[in-house]
Amino acid sequence: MLVQRPGAPVQDLVGEDTDYYSVDWEDESFADFIDTVLRPRHPTAVISLTKTGVPAAAMANSMLGTAGTPAGVVKAMAAVGDGEDNGGRRHIRVQTFSTAGAHRLVAAVTEGRTPSLPGHVIPEQCLSTAELPAVRDAVTDVLDTAGLTDGPALIRLDLHERGIRVLAAQPTAAADDDEAELIRQLTGFDLVRRSLAWPLGLSPDPQGNDAPHGKEEVR
Repeated sequence: MLVQRPGAPVQDLVGEDTDYYSVDWEDESFADFIDTVLRPRHPTAVISLTKTGVPAAAMANSMLGTAGTPAGVVKAMAAVGDGEDNGGRRHIRVQTFSTAGAHRLVAAVTEGRTPSLPGHVIPEQCLSTAELPAVRDAVTDVLDTAGLTDGPALIRLDLHERGIRVLAAQPTAAADDDEAELIRQLTGFDLVRRSLAWPLGLSPDPQGNDAPHGKEEVR
């Protein structure tokens, strides 16, 4: 089943056999929706594919005891970074996917640019030999400190001459549907479907044997 906010475009994943609900999860009635609609269905997991839905999914998982990103991890990641632009040399959005504590760098998208080739987003190709380990260390610190061990994360970084600043972090599949699709096309890594699969124990090999751009992994 799929739950979306009123007015949101219907996800491509919705089919004829999909139970679809339009619910405002910022309203106080969302807790009643969890109890009266979700609980009787005994879901295996509640997963958000968007940044705005992450807190709602965490709330549902906490109430239902289902798999998914824990509320504590969501809160810890929301507290990361200051979000301010202090004139950094380059801003990037780093997409990761974690399995049992192994954090894979999936993509690094430079803000203000529209990538069109794999080399524009594949971390090993679009980051310099100095930037790659620095980004790896920053990502590792964010994810390990927040306690995220499984699933996707989106981390916004400010690269500058003195190092790297973390601007923001969220346990979500991508900045938006278009970026998730672009990453899939350029890297072969389907963030949306992997994000849906991991709570069911179907997450990919963290070594990335099914992804064409190599084995970049952060532990």
